[in-house]
Amino acid sequence: MKRILTLIFFLALFPGNMALAVTPAVKEFTAGNRIKFSTADHPKSKGINMTLYYPSSWLAREGERPNIVQKFSHQNGQWYESVLIYIKTLPLPVGKVLSESELKEYFTPREMKDSLPEGSVFIAAKPTKIEGLPAGILEFSLRQEKLGLSFDVQYVVYSFIYGNTMVQFVCGVSSAKPTTPAAVANHMEEFKPLFFLMANSIVLQDKWK
Repeated sequence: MKRILTLIFFLALFPGNMALAVTPAVKEFTAGNRIKFSTADHPKSKGINMTLYYPSSWLAREGERPNIVQKFSHQNGQWYESVLIYIKTLPLPVGKVLSESELKEYFTPREMKDSLPEGSVFIAAKPTKIEGLPAGILEFSLRQEKLGLSFDVQYVVYSFIYGNTMVQFVCGVSSAKPTTPAAVANHMEEFKPLFFLMANSIVLQDKWK
């Protein structure tokens, strides 16, 4: 049952303690140049009423694929950054309520590592909490192909379960021009602080009523 963390969303991304680097993206976000997004009443939200913020300079559009509620993207020259909200109902027995210990089992480093798509390169995984709920952070890289083009992508994925619904906040960086995995990794390090701030802005509105 726990292995349903399989990351089927990764094809849709292309066209703790943390020291936050003061990058232009972070400056924009922390200066208040950001927009609030809500999943309330969205047909793909599975009843999840969640808000978060994204930078004002980013493009927001609805995801084309099932379970992808929204995509946020930014491109500047060769580099492309993207975040998507993925929400899926877990295939649990009717009336099943996951205990906190069961929730934590979903987000052990080993469990998250085992969920990676084939061909992925594991980077790191650790449990955390989002809105007081057991959660996980998974980092990996992947060489993808689309329309005859090959490109390297690196991801950091924030995941949690609310009720019987999996919510994943999927952040990725890639290059529009041929480059090296090391260059992609360096670019991820530049944007990881922004992704952290965006994930940290998540609020489950119904949880606090």
